[in-house]
Amino acid sequence: MKKMFLCSSFKDSYSLLSDFAGESLKGKRVTFFPTASAVEEVTHYVEAAKEAFHQLGMHLEIVQIAEQSTEEITKMMEQNDVMYVSGGNTFYLLQELRKHRLDDVLKEEINKGKLYIGESAGSIIMAPSIEYISVMDDRQKAAELSSCQGFNEISYYPVPHMYNTYLGEAAQQIMEQFEQTLDLCPLTDEQALLITGEQAEVKSDKSS
Repeated sequence: MKKMFLCSSFKDSYSLLSDFAGESLKGKRVTFFPTASAVEEVTHYVEAAKEAFHQLGMHLEIVQIAEQSTEEITKMMEQNDVMYVSGGNTFYLLQELRKHRLDDVLKEEINKGKLYIGESAGSIIMAPSIEYISVMDDRQKAAELSSCQGFNEISYYPVPHMYNTYLGEAAQQIMEQFEQTLDLCPLTDEQALLITGEQAEVKSDKSS
């Protein structure tokens, strides 16, 4: 059964994770993809996510997509307990996962029931298409991406960073532009879209 924790900002919503996982996360191993942040100037959220996992007592194995072989990364994903894909540029993320043939591995592990955590770009790639996010992300940063087709693991289109100081305006624009045509799922930084099998619900971190 699919188990996906799709959030806007992991550092602001990670307190929801333990309940959702339904088991102790302490000591669990995470395959950590910082890939989407490689082409961004602002990357503080990657360190913030690492700190959040540290607070949960989880161990990280960082994927170096440009330096490791597909086989190495696949083995890491198969052996570890959880997969986390960070925020950054969604188009670049999809390009790199496809280029290294890791998109199918991710899908396979998700459908085996391995816990998947997506933050911003990591959540968006699970939608049927990522084209809508070009309002927020620069498509030019993924010159080799030929198709915007997403993983299609969810029927929703996450819109992260609602009301966020920096990206809130772009999020609002997406809502206005696509609310009639796409099944949008707006998320504030404190919220997460929780997928269990075919069930989906949005929860909020009350403490923030």
